[in-house]
Amino acid sequence: MASSERPHLIIGICTFRRPEMLRRCLASVLAQECPEGWKVEIVVVDNDAQSDLAEMISRAFPDPKYPIRYFIEPRRGIPHARNAVCRHALSVQADLIAFIDDDEEADPGWLMAYARGVATYEAQAYTGPVRYIFPPGYEDWLANKGFAETKHGALLKRAATANVMFRTSVLGPEGESLQFDTNMALTGGSDTDFFMRLVHQGGRIVYLSDAVVSEAVVPNRLTIRWRLKRQYRSSANRVYIESKLFGAKKTARRAVKELVRHGVEGTLRLVFSPVMLLGGYRKFKRSWYHGLRHFAKAGGIIAGLRGRQVQPYRQTDGY
Repeated sequence: MASSERPHLIIGICTFRRPEMLRRCLASVLAQECPEGWKVEIVVVDNDAQSDLAEMISRAFPDPKYPIRYFIEPRRGIPHARNAVCRHALSVQADLIAFIDDDEEADPGWLMAYARGVATYEAQAYTGPVRYIFPPGYEDWLANKGFAETKHGALLKRAATANVMFRTSVLGPEGESLQFDTNMALTGGSDTDFFMRLVHQGGRIVYLSDAVVSEAVVPNRLTIRWRLKRQYRSSANRVYIESKLFGAKKTARRAVKELVRHGVEGTLRLVFSPVMLLGGYRKFKRSWYHGLRHFAKAGGIIAGLRGRQVQPYRQTDGY
């Protein structure tokens, strides 16, 4: 994309039975300041074949700042919806695609932060942090660091469509070079797979600390059970993704090493967690929880090596 050209950006929002969350997400995107010289278009892809949110969108946003296009992707699974956004971007010859989840809201300055990043760093993709907003009484010992220690401008090995922007050139002329894997329709992780393959092909992903989105975490995602199932599923997906990149034998060797590491670290965490009571109950609970996380990851690795697919996205949460 030459600096003299007018960048054309498609902002993709994939949704499934979350009309109110989608409305809030759209409102936050429509409130963004438009980078000078940019052409911005919003594409909403509804993954519910029985749904029709077009009227709700037009009623909520009768005169939107950026044009909103609404499509239904009847094939169940978010990779299908993400690919639909990509196909549309290619059909209108857009230069860039951004994704934000339907349960998130873009912070003020989000789009301008991406514009600065695109102008500053030569890369194929850019990603920013997700700030999680927890309900009152949340057990903060469950929290993960995420991007807290990542420096602005750092190169990353992966990204997620929760908050990302990438050049359409990575897709190829007809989208044949890189697509979201529809074999992962209900497993989650097709975005991790997509961006890991991008890096494997020589692409660069740059971290932008000021391109922030927020997510109000729904209560059912704060239980230990939900979080351990997520670790299990992510580890199983990781084995599948790496087997495509590195082959079955190399992936199996790496997986066995990880399996041993998680087993040892998980055991040590659980054995020594009572000692953490000396530092208070919170430290004990955090140590105990992270011990269980290691075993959940180990279980996921075993499931992945056995070719088992975990499909948590048969159902959805939110509103």
